[in-house]
Amino acid sequence: MHGNEQNTPPSSLNGDEITSMEDEGVIYLDEMDELGDEEMEEFLSQEEEDIDIEPPEDHSALVFSKHVGSVFCCDLHPNGKLAVTGGEDDKAYVWSVESGQVVHECVNHKDSVIFVGFSFDGSYLATVDMSGVIKVWKYSDGTDPWPLAFEYIADDLSFGMWHFGAKVLICGAVSGDIYIFKIPSGETKVLQGHNVKVECAKLFTDGVRMAAGYEDGTVKIWDIKTSAVTHQLPANVHQIRVTAIDIHPDNSLMASISTDGKVILTTTNNGKIVGELQTENDLETVAFAQDQLLGFLALGTLTGSVTIWDVARQLLRHQCTKPENEVNGVTKMFWVKNNLMTGCLDGSIRAYEGRSGEQCVILTGHRSEILDLCYNAKENLILSTSDDGSARIFKYDVSSGN
Repeated sequence: MHGNEQNTPPSSLNGDEITSMEDEGVIYLDEMDELGDEEMEEFLSQEEEDIDIEPPEDHSALVFSKHVGSVFCCDLHPNGKLAVTGGEDDKAYVWSVESGQVVHECVNHKDSVIFVGFSFDGSYLATVDMSGVIKVWKYSDGTDPWPLAFEYIADDLSFGMWHFGAKVLICGAVSGDIYIFKIPSGETKVLQGHNVKVECAKLFTDGVRMAAGYEDGTVKIWDIKTSAVTHQLPANVHQIRVTAIDIHPDNSLMASISTDGKVILTTTNNGKIVGELQTENDLETVAFAQDQLLGFLALGTLTGSVTIWDVARQLLRHQCTKPENEVNGVTKMFWVKNNLMTGCLDGSIRAYEGRSGEQCVILTGHRSEILDLCYNAKENLILSTSDDGSARIFKYDVSSGN
């Protein structure tokens, strides 16, 4: 996921020890003789069960497995021909979506790469790691190496993103500061935080204002030209970490969500709170349908709930899934025309038809949770990354729903 902070090494057999799936402890080889018959039978049956687990059907058109460890982030070039992925191995790779061949390796990062992304016109690529190393590479058509156009060392970082219409890179820091860079000039400004980690940010569709959510529940609306806070939600509105923010496509409404299941709807012109929705705990994602005629707001939780709301009436329209099985929790979510795309903890990508709320597509192949997900409309491609160490390309035809 962009901005994902996980930095845990993948589980593995470590020399002469075996980890039991049933116990939190470690069973060493020289201790196995001490297990009772019942304990030994339980241990061996679990081992056999693990071996018998069938991998999911793989619907992907291509698997990229160059990374070592979790693959945290991804993006597709606007031309739909190149993918970029970054991971726990402190590396980012640019590769062909058709062959999987590496086109460029982004080197010299110091920690897990948590954001990768092409500028809106595809002329630059940014790679950002947790330690604060920010690199911007100039796009190459393959005949020449990708030159490094800009480099900056910031504080520990929590997320990165490009401006949707300008060569401006935005990075949020654990300190609460937000860095804004003009590329390639390197002109830099810092939006000063309040010593609390900034968790997420979203640009308004006017391209000038930006909403930022913080670990303590604060939500600020920044004017990125003047570096001034124009509005701030009252401190008691979100009393816990703000996990995501989205802006209505007509720029009239902002939705901010927090881990306690609270959704706050705010007008963008004056910061007035016009609605509050209460949903399930562990609320992780929010997405306005980009088709204004739909008038939908989608919400997803880590406990497995996917809901679609009528924005104007502030009423639940569809309960697509219920939080009965945590493995189907949602980590990423966005709309592709009328379809709501979700990346799930069970490694699947599931699409729901917005008007009916019915699941219309399920794409499998990953063996662990989806950490990031993106879509290229030009080539009808989905790119996903996972905790299983792989990135996958899926072909997704919106018109046919598969």
